Amino acid sequence: MGRVIRPGRRVLAAAVTAAALLVVPLSAGPVQAAAAPKCPSPTLNQAIAGADVVFRGEVKKVRGVTGQGKQRTRTYQVLSDRVYQASLVQPAVVVTARVGVRCALPKLAEGGRYLFFVRESGARLMAVPPTGKATAKLTRQVEAKLGSGAQPEPVPPATAELTPVPHADPPALTRLLAPGAALLIISLLGLLVVGRLGRRTPG
Repeated sequence: MGRVIRPGRRVLAAAVTAAALLVVPLSAGPVQAAAAPKCPSPTLNQAIAGADVVFRGEVKKVRGVTGQGKQRTRTYQVLSDRVYQASLVQPAVVVTARVGVRCALPKLAEGGRYLFFVRESGARLMAVPPTGKATAKLTRQVEAKLGSGAQPEPVPPATAELTPVPHADPPALTRLLAPGAALLIISLLGLLVVGRLGRRTPG
């Protein structure tokens, strides 16, 4: 029988080390991506200070997304029933929210009642955090800071006021009428005069 040749201790140790180097990268798994930065969570005081208007209302209609890239927005037709801060021109308003940007608001549901924190951007009301469902808890917190609020009322149209001017002569009839109307009246008056004169002429 031939002799069995066994590897020496040094050869065995080298083989074990090489195997370990091959196994470790496989067991380490894929490199985890860096966690996305969290959206800031303003306190209620900060949210109130940063909002131009705070009100509660029901979403009546949800519009589609318009715009491109970071300028995409969605609009909501909202019927407000309580205003806690500032005022609204009328109960029915349009609220705009940005879409597809960091910390964007989730899509609001049609028929849902929400507490809106909005900023005025030109003619638009832009919803900002913490706009959310008008839960009993959030409503209590808002009313503890801003009071019970008020019913939204439309602003009455401005009425014209006539200021009398002393020693002012009334304008002539031809100045009050359009040129064509003035000529028509003068022509009619002329016909009446001619008709009267014709009737007075003996036959």
